[in-house]
Amino acid sequence: MAYRKKYVALIVDDDSLVRNIHKKYLSKNGFAIKMAENGHDAVELIRSGNMFDLIVMDLDMPIMNGIQATREIRSMGVRSLVIGMSASTSDTMIQEFISAGLDDYYPTPMNMAKLAAIVRRLE
Repeated sequence: MAYRKKYVALIVDDDSLVRNIHKKYLSKNGFAIKMAENGHDAVELIRSGNMFDLIVMDLDMPIMNGIQATREIRSMGVRSLVIGMSASTSDTMIQEFISAGLDDYYPTPMNMAKLAAIVRRLE
């Protein structure tokens, strides 16, 4: 089921399998997709003028992790919906991730229920 509006999403994850799972769910449902392998690349995409309705951000990545990237993105005034998705089970890290500026957090991987919840926040 494709959604009414064409949303643009940025998937940020160092694991190519996870990126592709997220891409599959989002693109099948009408999202245009860009991907980044780490937080630094995501920040640079935004700095270069790319705008996103949704940013799906992993927590644990090399170069710049999701916490650092989310803080940087929010400090730039970006108001996109930022959803943290990670396999991390550390409550402390998850809370720090949320405090960095996430709109919501879900454990990976993406599925239809999580996608539906995310899209409801966009509409």
